[in-house]
Amino acid sequence: MSREDTPTVSPVSLRRRPSRTVPATIAAVCVTAVGGLLAWAAIARLVDSRWPSFVGWTHRNVGDLTWGSAAAITIAVVLALVGLVLLVSALAPGKPNAFVIDDSDLGSDEVASTELIMTRKAVAKLATAHAHQVSGIDSVSATVTSRAVRLTVSSPSAQRDDLSQRVTAAVREALDAVRLTPAPQVTTTVRTTQP
Repeated sequence: MSREDTPTVSPVSLRRRPSRTVPATIAAVCVTAVGGLLAWAAIARLVDSRWPSFVGWTHRNVGDLTWGSAAAITIAVVLALVGLVLLVSALAPGKPNAFVIDDSDLGSDEVASTELIMTRKAVAKLATAHAHQVSGIDSVSATVTSRAVRLTVSSPSAQRDDLSQRVTAAVREALDAVRLTPAPQVTTTVRTTQP
C-alpha cells in the first residue's frame, strides 16, 4: 500500500471546549442525595422496624394524587424541565477556549496544514503585558471571552479617556500582530487611584 493509498485522518482540533462539569455535578449531587435518603430510610426500617416519618408523609400525600391532578402534572413538568435543562447543558458544546492564529500568508504547505492557536489565558497575558507598557499605569487585569478582551486599568491619572484610548490602541496593535481569528474586540475601563 503506497502513501497515496493511506487514508487521511482529520486532525483533532486544538480549540478545546470546556468540560460539562456543572450539569454533571448537579446530577451527581441529586442522585447521591436521593440515594442517601433511601439508604437512611431502609436502615431506619431495619433497625426500628418502622419507616421514618417523612416516608409515611410522602406515602400518604403522594398516594392521594391522581395522574391527572394539578399537583402531579406540575411535579412532572418541573422534573421534565430540570432534566431537559441538564441534558441540553451537558450536550451543548461550550465556547472554544482558544483563538486560531491566521497563518494563511506564510505560504508553506506544511505550515498551512498545521493549526496554530492561542489560549484565552495567553491572550490575557499578552494584553496585560502590552497595557503595562503604556505610561501612567499602576495595575492591569484582563478578562478574555471568545469575542472580546476587557481590560481594567488602575492609574493615578485623571485623564481617563486619553489613557483608555492609548491602552486600547496598544493592546489592539499587539493582538493584530498575532492575527487572531476571530479578532477580539478590545475595551478598556480606567479607574483612578488616589496618589
